[in-house]
Amino acid sequence: MMRLIEDILTPAELEAIELVSRSETPRFDRLVELSGLDPAQDFTYSDLRRLNLCGADLRGFDFTGSDLRMCARNDRTIIDASTILTDTKTNWIELEALPIVMKMQEVEAASGSDRRIAVLNELIAEFGKSAHVVTYMVSAASKAESLDEFIDFALFLPSIPSEEHAQMLKVAAEKLLKKRLSRSRSRTRRDTTMVFALEAIAARLREGEGTLAAKIFGYLAEIADTKNQSVQLGGTYNIERADLERAFARIGQ
Repeated sequence: MMRLIEDILTPAELEAIELVSRSETPRFDRLVELSGLDPAQDFTYSDLRRLNLCGADLRGFDFTGSDLRMCARNDRTIIDASTILTDTKTNWIELEALPIVMKMQEVEAASGSDRRIAVLNELIAEFGKSAHVVTYMVSAASKAESLDEFIDFALFLPSIPSEEHAQMLKVAAEKLLKKRLSRSRSRTRRDTTMVFALEAIAARLREGEGTLAAKIFGYLAEIADTKNQSVQLGGTYNIERADLERAFARIGQ
């Protein structure tokens, strides 16, 4: 039988929670003081990602082995020699960059393609295709779990990425294509299933005019032409797995 939280926590702990919940200060160090936690002992080997540390006095805090990635700080955040960051993971967000990071987090939290594309449109509208935004999208595409997710980012990426980015994208695209087609083939054991999957992939790539997706689609059209196929990519067409593999391999050319 589940116990009520009042039965698990001590009166002092319940009082500390009440003090923190009523507090109007956003400062991390002051909230820690209200909670009764010990900065020198209670923040080691902890997942502390995405904390707001703006204006916090972190002198005397021991973050040994903790994860502080994506924590926000500003020029009033105090960190000195007494702040222990041994084996700590850090990837600070400066306050000025917080809005764009929050939008990127919305992209990552998107539950499906439609939502992801909508938020990516918002990201581009608000912040443009700056080097920071492009680097983020390349990184997200290279970590995509599915080919559809990869294409969502390809619909916004520049048609000719840098050499470093192109290599990351090629590796991811080839891996995800193999995963997608393997799944399609295993469902029915029919070659026609794979054909439909290939056509659906090509149709999605065609949507991204002036982007990496459209560039890959253009490679696919060139490959079809060299094979002397009577194909017009945009209507009914037949493509083979090797055609898409070759098109993805040309990313960055």
